Amino acid sequence: MTAALRVSDLSVHYGDYHALKGLELEIAPSELVGIIGPNGAGKTSFIKALCGRVNYDGYVQIGDTRLKRGHNRQKLLGLVPQDIGLYGHMSGRENLSAFAKVMGLSREDRVTAIEKALESVDMTDKADVPVSALSGGMKRRINVAAAIMHRPKVIIFDEPTAGVDIPARDTVHRLARSLAQSGMAVLLVTHELDQAEALCDKVLILCKGEKLAYDTPSRILSRSFSGMREVMVRYAVPPTQEALDAMRPFEFQQGELPTIWTAMTQASEVSFVSAFMTALRNGNALVREISVRRPGLTSLMHRIEQTGSC
Repeated sequence: MTAALRVSDLSVHYGDYHALKGLELEIAPSELVGIIGPNGAGKTSFIKALCGRVNYDGYVQIGDTRLKRGHNRQKLLGLVPQDIGLYGHMSGRENLSAFAKVMGLSREDRVTAIEKALESVDMTDKADVPVSALSGGMKRRINVAAAIMHRPKVIIFDEPTAGVDIPARDTVHRLARSLAQSGMAVLLVTHELDQAEALCDKVLILCKGEKLAYDTPSRILSRSFSGMREVMVRYAVPPTQEALDAMRPFEFQQGELPTIWTAMTQASEVSFVSAFMTALRNGNALVREISVRRPGLTSLMHRIEQTGSC
């Protein structure tokens, strides 16, 4: 089977700064691939290279077409940006008609393409409502419809859920999965690590311009943590110095809040928690919750941010 997307030795640099270094990647049709990494990892440069918006070394191939500098990628790629790129005073259908003209769709193909795109995002019934009157989730659906009218082989969702509410986020993620099932290769650039873990067939992890991992989430996590468990302790208030001293031998790290602390262990869950609570002594009353779970992509990202490796 021909890969939907293949990149080889892909590098992007801005002067002496190397934003992307020799990336090798192959994505099959119908695969949903999450692209994650710390800030400055090279995610944006990768997407810009795919879209031809930045000079690069190496090559990009979509289907059977090897793209060269200046190559028109419009018919091969679809892009769903972070921001809503629609005219509020126009209806969804009118927006799609305008974009179809820009894409160069013929008058004969335009009507069919618009109707199929609206149907794909389940917006046929609301297609003639002004965009300004639509909910955030509905606007996102029209945004996606604009990106798929020409049936691209590859569609990129570039941080499409940043700053949106949960229903709108879930709408975008359902659409991404549906489009992959329809045969497109879907790239999802995201900071929603729990969602990426649950949703994506594979995950590409970038750090400092280099590929750290590219595999299914479960295999990446298995290799990175090999049977370890993550212990999470949540306090009612930030721990006292006495509690911090008791936590130190267990190598706890502060989580997203000063009341949340996590540690990794290969010891049995019962023995670890029992030893920790014994060491904590007077601080026990401040503990609101202790939970034990398998480490996920969020845990892995914390490790990468601290060490630069998986």
